[in-house]
Amino acid sequence: MKGQLLDMHIETEAIVLKSVKYSESDSILTLFTRKLGKVTAVAKGARRSKSMLMPCSQVFAYGTYMLYKSSSMYRVNQCDLKENFFGISRDMNLLSHAAYIAKLTRNSIVENQTNNRLFGLLLKTLYCYGYRDYDVEYITRIFELKYLEYLGYRPQMNACVNCQSHDEKTYRISIRLGGVLCSDCLPFDPRAERVDRTTVELMKYIIEDSFERCVKARVSPIILKELKRVLKLYMYENIEGYEEYRQY
Repeated sequence: MKGQLLDMHIETEAIVLKSVKYSESDSILTLFTRKLGKVTAVAKGARRSKSMLMPCSQVFAYGTYMLYKSSSMYRVNQCDLKENFFGISRDMNLLSHAAYIAKLTRNSIVENQTNNRLFGLLLKTLYCYGYRDYDVEYITRIFELKYLEYLGYRPQMNACVNCQSHDEKTYRISIRLGGVLCSDCLPFDPRAERVDRTTVELMKYIIEDSFERCVKARVSPIILKELKRVLKLYMYENIEGYEEYRQY
């Protein structure tokens, strides 16, 4: 019996994606964990000012959580807080971007299904928002493109999505077909988006290289604006319910 009880306790890294009031003293957390994927957990007494769980129950909090599996949901027994990203909440622009990627993540991942690449991407992006002097818009675009890849919607940028040829003269992206189109295949999607060559190369670079290297690139505001436009269209096409993110 003692062994069975021990098995009900799970220690895992987690990021708080959502926190809602459950009672006068408790909170219900939506956690993105490394070991369990997305889970719902109650943090008993977390709303009390002197509770040790209070800082671990804030949105964006990251730490090692000790969870106990009860019959209906998990319960947070304790937490070793690693980072609360408090600086994000003090800047409305940062907060808006962080809330956006947290909501994207929360609405896309499946309960109890792990996605460690997406977990790492979310964590790295929050660190960039909170502690690095990077272009916030560009960091969010990197997140979006790698997020699409990790969910299985990677746009094909290194060859024509229709015939697989390498036509370096025409730069159009078919949102419907999911990648670049060569000049011969333009009739397959007359509404394909005309884009700058630099934008195509930037998208290829972000997809193929590491997050750590991509964030160091310097991107002109014009290219960044075009990248945002293309990615928004691509997200609308592939992510269910993306209309609710219009303000981002």
